[in-house]
Amino acid sequence: MKILILMIGSLLITACNTQSTQQYVSTPECMNYRGMMTAPMPPDAMERLRLKCEASEQNRN
Repeated sequence: MKILILMIGSLLITACNTQSTQQYVSTPECMNYRGMMTAPMPPDAMERLRLKCEASEQNRN
């Protein structure tokens, strides 16, 4: 009985402790776009930044 409790306990601890080791890293274009989102810019300039961000994300994958 003790062994069963220990096995279940270790299973629960292991299951709750698993985490993804991959971390998302943004492209420089996307970091620039996100940094400029609150800056006063013309809409067409903001759109160009957004498109550069999307293109860089697609090229990375």
